[in-house]
Amino acid sequence: MRKLIYIFTLLTFGNIYAQSNIKVNGKAPKINITNWIENIPNDKNLNDKYIVLEFWATWCGPCIAAVPHMNEIQEEFKQKDLYYISITDESIAKVERSLKRIEFKSIVVTDLTKETQINFGDGIKGLDQYPLTVLIDKSGIIKWVGEPKNLNSAIM
Repeated sequence: MRKLIYIFTLLTFGNIYAQSNIKVNGKAPKINITNWIENIPNDKNLNDKYIVLEFWATWCGPCIAAVPHMNEIQEEFKQKDLYYISITDESIAKVERSLKRIEFKSIVVTDLTKETQINFGDGIKGLDQYPLTVLIDKSGIIKWVGEPKNLNSAIM
């Protein structure tokens, strides 16, 4: 019985978004963008902007399934200094193929260096889990971390 409780506890903690390099109310790491692909803003400077940073991948079913919800959130909360950024470390060609099938209203970018994924992940290999959404305020402070499907009006 004790082993079952231990296994259940481990499985439960596996879904917690505890990327080791980021903490709510901590300073957000640098966001490195190598390619601006879709919905490119006129102002590419990320300083003094609120950012909804969504980590995704073309191979990630839950990432793709979250796109319509994130599009709805973006429609509900529009302001000039709020950027919705969907970032992947995949090739431009892969991303462009996905964009033919899926409408992203967010700014779609890549970081082919994987620096952003490493910075927001474990500091070595990258993220522990996809998809991942991080809310960053104008001062560069992380305000929320979680699955995009859990992002709602109250959190925004």
